[in-house]
Amino acid sequence: MLNYYAILGVTEAASSAEIRAAFKRLALQYHPDKNDGNVEMEERFKEINHAYQVLSNPYQKARYDIQWQFGQPSEPYYTPPPPPRPTYRRAYKEPEINWRENWIATAYAFGFTLVVASLVMTSIFIKRAYDEKKMEELLTARRGIFEAAQNKYRLGEIESAISTINTLGVFMEGEDDMEAYKTSLMESFVFEAEHSYNQGVYEEAIYYFELIENYAPRNPLPLQEHLALAYREVNRPYKALKKLKELLIFNYRKMETYLLMAQIYRDDIHDIDEAKRYFEVASDLAIEKYKSIYGNAYPLVLSGASLPEEHYYLYTGLARVYLETGELDKAIKSTKWNINIWPDSVENYVIAAQSFEVLGDDAEACESIRKAREHGYSGTFNSLCL
Repeated sequence: MLNYYAILGVTEAASSAEIRAAFKRLALQYHPDKNDGNVEMEERFKEINHAYQVLSNPYQKARYDIQWQFGQPSEPYYTPPPPPRPTYRRAYKEPEINWRENWIATAYAFGFTLVVASLVMTSIFIKRAYDEKKMEELLTARRGIFEAAQNKYRLGEIESAISTINTLGVFMEGEDDMEAYKTSLMESFVFEAEHSYNQGVYEEAIYYFELIENYAPRNPLPLQEHLALAYREVNRPYKALKKLKELLIFNYRKMETYLLMAQIYRDDIHDIDEAKRYFEVASDLAIEKYKSIYGNAYPLVLSGASLPEEHYYLYTGLARVYLETGELDKAIKSTKWNINIWPDSVENYVIAAQSFEVLGDDAEACESIRKAREHGYSGTFNSLCL
């Protein structure tokens, strides 16, 4: 008896897909068209095809497996087709129904469905009860944390209290009072920070500003600017600059921000080159604003009465920086602009006089000092000026 599995090169446990794949591979190899009519190849192909016809047919495969197992006579290469059905029609006969067996099967099916449904519902109930218990335990634990934070706040441990509340993360359903408590704490920090800042109590203001920065979900940019100003007031210029640069990252690009950075570099850190850089950026921003309001004719329109005092500090500071860096022409040009806007600016007349003196133009220097004295300057200059 031929071993059809061996012919196809598969195991007896091969699936129908594996049998089909093996047949296709061997058929391509042994097909007569691929071997120029080789007789041996043609016989081999017929053997392969017959093995596939038997093993791909579940009924014939089952018969073959039984015969192979119990040693029945070999399967012929060709299984004749079944005889044709007679052409006459039989009279239709209604099938008989075994009502007893039908009812028993229905009862079994209904009982099985009922048992499965009961198991599913029981599992859902147990899971829901377990989840509710765990949620209750979680809410109780969170409530304990909240009460501990309240106690810390009452004892004056403010930062520890807000840090403890922050560990709760997002508040859950039923925790509205806890969320409202945290919100009220943050609002009180903002009030205390701004009140202390406006009163000039900068260390206390910094304490509350930093609480807001570290624990509040949002930290408004104006509060961060006030923190930078408070740092400067308590002589912490590097922290002030760090905070101001963070504001620039958030596109808080105000002329006043750059002006403050320039003043810190000039007065507190004594880095005149960095100071000049930030004065110039502040000046560019101011000019952009002038043009957006007045157009290119802004030099004819602007006056000291229409500008905030920060603009005076900006341009006078820029002129002073140009003088200190030896850019005397720029210093003189800046003072001319400043005096045009603020004609009573003693400081700009003095800066102009000092610039002209370094350039050796004593006449212009003395003229600038004369105008400075007209506006109240009482300092000395040099012996050439009466």
